[in-house]
Amino acid sequence: MRRQSYLLLLVLIFISQVVVFISLSNVHDDDGDFDQNLLGDSENRRILELMAGAAAGGGDANDAAFYGDMFEVDHAGESRKRSLDFQPQTLEELFSSTDDRSEPRDTEAEKRWFWLLQNMTDRLFLDEMGPRSDSVCQLPNLKAPDKMCPERIGWECNMVPSFSSFNPATRNITVSCPGRFRVNQLDRTESEELVTKNSYRRKAIWKYYQGPQEIAMETEYADVVCKNEKMQDLHNYHTQFMPKPAADREHEGRLREVKGREPAWRPLSVLTVVLDSTSRAQAHRSCGLPKTMALLKRYYQGYISDISQSGQGTPSHQSFFFNRLNSISGSTALNLTPLFSGQLYQDIDMSKVANGIYAKDIEEWIWQYAAKRGYLTSYGVDNNSGMMGTRTHCKACHYRPPVMPHVEHGWQKRENEQVRPNVLSGLCDGNHMLHEHILNYTRDFLTHPYPAKWAALDLNAGHRRETESGNQVDAELATFLEGVLQENKNIVVFILGDHGKPLHKDPSHLGSYYETLLPFFSILMPTWLLRERPDIMENLIDNQQRFMVHADLHFSMKSLLHYPYMDEVGGAIASKAVNIFTEVIPKQRSCEQANLPAWTCVCGFMQKLPEPHWTRRHTSMVRKTLRYINAMHGPEKLKSLDPGSIGDPKTSCMDLHLRRILNVLVNENKDEELQSARRYVYHVTFQTIEEDTVWSVIMDSDMDIKLVKQITLYQPYDVCWDRRVPLQFCVCDKTSQPTPSKLYQPRSVR
Repeated sequence: MRRQSYLLLLVLIFISQVVVFISLSNVHDDDGDFDQNLLGDSENRRILELMAGAAAGGGDANDAAFYGDMFEVDHAGESRKRSLDFQPQTLEELFSSTDDRSEPRDTEAEKRWFWLLQNMTDRLFLDEMGPRSDSVCQLPNLKAPDKMCPERIGWECNMVPSFSSFNPATRNITVSCPGRFRVNQLDRTESEELVTKNSYRRKAIWKYYQGPQEIAMETEYADVVCKNEKMQDLHNYHTQFMPKPAADREHEGRLREVKGREPAWRPLSVLTVVLDSTSRAQAHRSCGLPKTMALLKRYYQGYISDISQSGQGTPSHQSFFFNRLNSISGSTALNLTPLFSGQLYQDIDMSKVANGIYAKDIEEWIWQYAAKRGYLTSYGVDNNSGMMGTRTHCKACHYRPPVMPHVEHGWQKRENEQVRPNVLSGLCDGNHMLHEHILNYTRDFLTHPYPAKWAALDLNAGHRRETESGNQVDAELATFLEGVLQENKNIVVFILGDHGKPLHKDPSHLGSYYETLLPFFSILMPTWLLRERPDIMENLIDNQQRFMVHADLHFSMKSLLHYPYMDEVGGAIASKAVNIFTEVIPKQRSCEQANLPAWTCVCGFMQKLPEPHWTRRHTSMVRKTLRYINAMHGPEKLKSLDPGSIGDPKTSCMDLHLRRILNVLVNENKDEELQSARRYVYHVTFQTIEEDTVWSVIMDSDMDIKLVKQITLYQPYDVCWDRRVPLQFCVCDKTSQPTPSKLYQPRSVR
């Protein structure tokens, strides 16, 4: 043992002499100050002493083990300063940029891709309801009704004049109104429990100022209120993105852990833009999203473009369009649930529905999965804080856009309201369109200096019944996307509708069915990634015409969080889901093979039954549906929500009765057995005597109800709504109940 220690000591002495030699050879770099560096600095001498002491058995084992870290060489190949306060690599150093990646280009493959992309445009870019496809999921060649779009269309927020402006550089608000004004600055949040009577939001905290004046914006939300000549309150709203260093530090640790396990991992940022009630065909119409479509088409040949010859450089991204995404009916919750969790929206808790709470227990949301891998996450909705129309927003997300009180101000009631001829009132509040707030916030979040970000936002303009309602987001959305792509070279963008919607001017038109079940979908991929992984380019080109569902997009989106290890996805994955990046979807894929319920399958040929062919069976379907609707506010249901109540509970919701059937559609699934309940699916639309409300029901051959939905606008009933009942199922007398405060109050409220 003594002999081994002696040999080790000789080795250490030799190393020290090498250090002296290196120090002498570098004297000319230190302005001749060689007497201080002859043996290195004091810290280096201390390290050598520790090494020698450990060899002799007289040093601290921790000290001896520590010396190795002090001789680390960085990626530039220069000797790093030996220092006890050594700092780890910055995130920028840890994750090398992909911006300058230069991969050899396969010209033969590019020629083939160019030909394929060019030959698909007539199937991907047209506004037809049933475009051709190489999938077995074929659709009828339907023509839309004439004059789907008005000749001229404009949108304007003409509610309140702008008397304040926000400067993001200084984070100050300049208020120009004279006299006294007040400001509420809060990071507005919303609770699942009542905070005050009838309210799930905290009360405003006002500060008063004398105008005109410039004030600091200290939170993510500010409500500035001035008086007009009639002493009425006028609101200007402002929002901003504010970094959260504590959240950043926490997730930086997770990010480093994953990088340590997966050294080749290069995190991609992911953005999902959900366009409510936007069909594939409508997005391409002149009153749909013409500016956004023009931008996406510009990127359609981004990978193989010759733009670089004009001096503008190769486009940063390549876009893809898909014409066979099948939604689950016209319900947001039924589609965004599989998109963000991989789970079908089944086995819901109706007591949660009655309280506006997200009604299904989810195994794992994708933002939770992303956070485990060190991602920062953000999810917001433009017209309220809720996700999918509930009060449950993404509580696990680190950055949530501030809650704006737009639902309280009746954003949906402005449908078809004209500011002046051919100019409709947009979804706006205060002095801005609603979507401006969330677009600005998300763009700032995506430029936040952190390498792994997951973001999603919902734009709800299309929820209104007008065919052209989604058009009001078009200009700002196109500008937003162009900025995001320029500022984020490592981002993948999903742009899609949750579903479509019936034709406003002719809801009984057979095309309404296909418009509803075929939402718009496009993806933007970084061109550097496609050059690095040409197999992904091949797969996406083929999959543009293949049958897919939202659960496929969930699986695919999760795989991006592992790049380049895209086959190592864990956690919740939907049964039969396909990764559209790493797999080619078979041409023969059916709804059953995609795990899509038969009652919402778009494949096949829907038939509209003429009225003489309506039978008593169809009337029985409607009467069963009315019993289902009325049971939502029936005594048995209400008593179960408040077991301690005495007597039959009262409600403002009316029992509904059939006025007339409007239309009957039948879809035959010929792949099913003749006696199977899945063989025929019925879509029946009917009108009630009470308030002339219009409803649709989907049933199978066994008259099992699959979906009930009110087609008429039900938001106006919020003034008389019994909050124990889901809003769309509570048709009430708006004139007899001026305020909802007289209705049911939970016993827990004091």
